[in-house]
Amino acid sequence: MLDFARSLFRKLPIPEKIKNKIREKVRPQVQKAVNGKVDIYISKDKYPKVINPIKKVTAVIPNYNYERFLDERIDSILFQTYPVSELIILDDCSTDGSIDLIEHRIKENKTDIKITLIKNEVNSGSVFSQWQKAFEYAKGNFVWIAEADDSCDCRFLETVMKGFEDDKVVISYCESLTIDENNILLMGDLRVWIDLFQTGKWDNDYVKDGSDEVAETMCINNTIANVSSAVIRNDDYYDILEGAKQYKLAGDWYTYMNILKRGKIAYFKQSLNYHRMQTQGLTLSTSHEQEFNEIVRLQDFAMQNFTISDEIKKKVLERRERERIRFGL
Repeated sequence: MLDFARSLFRKLPIPEKIKNKIREKVRPQVQKAVNGKVDIYISKDKYPKVINPIKKVTAVIPNYNYERFLDERIDSILFQTYPVSELIILDDCSTDGSIDLIEHRIKENKTDIKITLIKNEVNSGSVFSQWQKAFEYAKGNFVWIAEADDSCDCRFLETVMKGFEDDKVVISYCESLTIDENNILLMGDLRVWIDLFQTGKWDNDYVKDGSDEVAETMCINNTIANVSSAVIRNDDYYDILEGAKQYKLAGDWYTYMNILKRGKIAYFKQSLNYHRMQTQGLTLSTSHEQEFNEIVRLQDFAMQNFTISDEIKKKVLERRERERIRFGL
């Protein structure tokens, strides 16, 4: 698994000189992770619960054939020290045993949290159709799209919800670690993928104007690597998500930039979200050319819709050139 992570790192659009510095920084972390395994069940009763939280959160699990991971995903939500007000599971015509598992979990649910299953009669063909449903059906003021194959620490929500103490925050998220199909720890955080120019920005918690966030860093690359790491203030995002459907790979990046036009972003440096990187049977249905074109389109979108300095524009173009070389285009 570490070999897989290393192969991905080698393909990152970063000069070798910077990669060597990163290797020195993360080597102790990687060594520690060799036999590390993430287990959400060890600490589920370790921390006190927040009683009657004022801010209501709807957790939504979009699912398609993730039966294997659903029990842990559901448990990771029910174990939160900051209880969600409801859990909605959106199934997109799964052909495995997902429906039976979900219906069993609803029947056996002993918590005060209502679990609702919504089944599509026809596969939606787009994860963003499921995101549209998430905001349509959610009753909470805040929506957590918790992808079915991911997991998290029981303190995830309690930490991320602190961002909304600022009423202007529209997205609050935390750092993620990566695990494989068997919960083996691959990386303790995703800063290597996010901080392409080693700014150190994500080494500390922060709250920032959303447009400034895009203008300074998100115009270069998608800095929210995994939607499961984020909670979003509930609002009408239907048209934004319609626009996201035009992208095969980067619709989430498009979505975040558009939402951030409406307010601030909050970030927490703790790796409380567990992003699952599946290595078995991993196939890519898109070409390098298509991936590169989406990067260019979204960088252009950012430069056309946000006020970006000449210095940052140079970084945008530098990242673009790195990707062009990496893809052999």
